[in-house]
Amino acid sequence: MARACLLASMAFFIGLIGCGGEDSPPPPPEPPEDGGEITLDAQIHSALLALDNYKSVCNRTPESPSCQPQAFRFEPNEFSMFPDTGEAILIVDEFSQLPLRAIRYKNRLKGFFRARAGGDIQPVQFDWNTPSTLFGVLTRFAIPDLIPAESLRRLSVRLNEVFGPPSSENFGHGNIIFSLLIEANPRQPVVVLDRPTLPGIAPEEFCDASAESHPALLQKSEHVASELVRVMTEHNVRFVNVSFGETFETIRDSWRRVCVGNLPSDSILREKLAAYKPIVEALSKTPGVFAAQAAIDASNAQDFPYDYPSQEYPNRVLAGYFTALTSGLDEQGRGNSDALVGWPQRQNVDLYLNSGVLPQRPFPYNQTPLLQVDGFGTDIYPITTTATSWIAPLALSRFIHLRYSGFENEEMSDELIEKIRARMVPVACGNPSTACVFQDPLLHGQIEAVRLGYRNRLYQEQ
Repeated sequence: MARACLLASMAFFIGLIGCGGEDSPPPPPEPPEDGGEITLDAQIHSALLALDNYKSVCNRTPESPSCQPQAFRFEPNEFSMFPDTGEAILIVDEFSQLPLRAIRYKNRLKGFFRARAGGDIQPVQFDWNTPSTLFGVLTRFAIPDLIPAESLRRLSVRLNEVFGPPSSENFGHGNIIFSLLIEANPRQPVVVLDRPTLPGIAPEEFCDASAESHPALLQKSEHVASELVRVMTEHNVRFVNVSFGETFETIRDSWRRVCVGNLPSDSILREKLAAYKPIVEALSKTPGVFAAQAAIDASNAQDFPYDYPSQEYPNRVLAGYFTALTSGLDEQGRGNSDALVGWPQRQNVDLYLNSGVLPQRPFPYNQTPLLQVDGFGTDIYPITTTATSWIAPLALSRFIHLRYSGFENEEMSDELIEKIRARMVPVACGNPSTACVFQDPLLHGQIEAVRLGYRNRLYQEQ
């Protein structure tokens, strides 16, 4: 839903106006004489003028200071969003940096964290290095209430013309997860955590080829787990996206990549894998916190101990996917699911969700595909290849939708999570071992962005 009006922030404008002279971008639009708010169209028009001026100046004098990248610090104390449920999403994934698109949503980010050697989780001091005009233009639209990306499509075209596609600045697995969640859940603040790894928190213990260091490795993993719970408590995290995992194979590959010497025995590697369990428990077993995890094709519980549906992790769902242009499923997942093929195998998932995007080139999609925001946060478009990493955010968004559409006045608790999980895979589907597990929430607008009017149910191309 495009917001008709927005207030201009003088701090944003300073970055755009510069110090005067011919190299300065045009000033922001003047407030209406009646004292009203500046319209979104006027803001977009002013931003387009700033981009045109930047292009003109930097084509003539590329050495100009205004054309050079500058450092802009991410400041969590600038968090400012409204409406705000106060219940945050934690994205745990690979984040060597915050993506460029996060500038557009920086007022919705409560923190950016990383686990250090030893296990302490600390804030990351991070700077975006970008021309001041680009930073100012994107910041101009980072206001308390979300401006949907598709309402800024005119700006997206010009940004790509002037700066080119920001591929390197948005590189990384976690950045895609960010692009799938940030607008699908417009009233949930976000916390970003560069995912903790055993080699990262305990390099010496992890690379010890003997079994002697196992107690110390486990102790550091337990410390990270306690730090995770602390961060989640401090920021009232109630929803976690887990599009990664540890298996025997990933532990073995990590050892080969970061350690030297002969590869330890399989039994010692499995001990190292077992040391990861406290972190899994913190993400999937913390009271009142729900986790959506990407399912994988796990062949056995010994090598994939964390990748099977289990009562040991009652606050988690393992999400798989299916791809269909027409699923034929109703709001509860009822319908003929015989022709639907889910991945991975049934024993590895709690439910399958439809991406609406077929897996073969040119990746045709239906009218309700899984959407992500573009590299600047100024447009949305369908994903291409479907993967469980990308479907886990949809499972999380569906849970959040159920939480606020049906249980808004209830406090988050393990009991409420159990109720909502039952709604995600309702028994009304008939046979719970087959039809219930196939769901098509995007077909029925079952995400908060649609329910609250920030996004149309049917996707419309530019």
